[in-house]
Amino acid sequence: MLYDFLQVDKNDSTLLYEQLYRRVISAIENGELMHGDKLPSIRTLAGDLNVSRTTVETAYDQLCAEGYINNKPKKGFYVEAQINYPQIQHRFKINDIGKELTYSINYDFSGSGLDPQYIDLKYWKRCIKDILDMPNIISSYGDPQGEASLREVLCNYAKNVRGVFTSPDNIVIGAGTQTLMSLLPGIFGEYGKDVFIEKGFFPQGEQILSDFGYTLHGLSADSSGIILNDTDIGQILLVNSSGSNRGSAPLPFNKRMEIINWAENNNAIIIEDDYNGELRYTSKPVPALQGMNTERVVYIGSFSKLLLPSVRISYMVLPDHLMQIYKLRSRNYNQTASKTEQLALAEYIRSGRLERQLRKLRKIYALKSELLLKSLKKLFSDNAVIEVIETALCVRLKLKTEIPLDTLRNAALNNGIVLGKCREKNNLKYIYLSFAGIPFDMIEEAAYTLFKTWKEI
Repeated sequence: MLYDFLQVDKNDSTLLYEQLYRRVISAIENGELMHGDKLPSIRTLAGDLNVSRTTVETAYDQLCAEGYINNKPKKGFYVEAQINYPQIQHRFKINDIGKELTYSINYDFSGSGLDPQYIDLKYWKRCIKDILDMPNIISSYGDPQGEASLREVLCNYAKNVRGVFTSPDNIVIGAGTQTLMSLLPGIFGEYGKDVFIEKGFFPQGEQILSDFGYTLHGLSADSSGIILNDTDIGQILLVNSSGSNRGSAPLPFNKRMEIINWAENNNAIIIEDDYNGELRYTSKPVPALQGMNTERVVYIGSFSKLLLPSVRISYMVLPDHLMQIYKLRSRNYNQTASKTEQLALAEYIRSGRLERQLRKLRKIYALKSELLLKSLKKLFSDNAVIEVIETALCVRLKLKTEIPLDTLRNAALNNGIVLGKCREKNNLKYIYLSFAGIPFDMIEEAAYTLFKTWKEI
């Protein structure tokens, strides 16, 4: 059965059609059924519930009459009602006692999701459907390096949007940045086992490299970016050129040249994690570092904040000499990203929809960041430094308080608020609040609720 929550109890005195009618309405109101979802056919649901077709038909007719669902001729029954769902149930594991508790979440500042109303879901579903209608294509394994059609369109996209220069033969597709980075230890032999990285900017990348036995060296940063002191013991640098924990600004030209010259002088390689590099919205995006030296930079890009976080497709551009090593090993690799989604993404990019979506999101994120920044400054200006971290799609709150981080986090959670990354430095609490997943009209309310929550501690 497609929807296990549509059940009836034959021992209940309530009429069966009325039970089903109420179950559907309840499912719509609590989010189990969403606008546009297709319901089982009358015959299918009657068979699954072991009731007569008349029972299902009567319930469906009443739901249609009240506007909850819609009967589309020759297509079936679809949910018509549109409900706002401010509360989402999240599960959190309490490590010290090993129990799981469920909280009702009204405001999600974690950055783990996007605002559903700005997802181009309709066209994406169409692209997926078109590929699923080609069984001769999807009935075989995918190319370990990635589908050729996607690598081809990525060349133009990466050049036009990020200033990345490459060919389809130098692109590798994978299921997320971490997956692609796990390929690098196998082809980085000549560069040793020491990696330099700006402190705290990319813990996921640090974890992958650490798991493969690399020694990580944290570099300090100033307003212009990482400081390349004492880097003569290693030949690998992991960097985000578009912006990082230091703030919203990308690496300036002089710092970029310093990094490129360091790589040239030390026969080194740069891993450029271009997380959300194309999503700058207060100024024109700065081209990727890769365009300044295609042989010294491994470029990694993704689409999680452009399309859907659940579509785990990223791409990596390798210099020629590393691509030759990868080719020798690729026969022993499996592709980790869905072939169907790769082909759908190729069509999505080819149609121009991705660049259109990018332009739309830049405008939306500019408005959201401005409103959240304004709201927080109004409330917290007396005891906090507040700034936008543009490519991370968040506002950073440097809070002056003696209250422990865990207390702040738990108090927020108990009041329906999930925070982003939190850390402590120089007696300040660093709280990252992402605006990507919060509807625009809830931002001021979310900021006030957070302020009131912490004020009452």
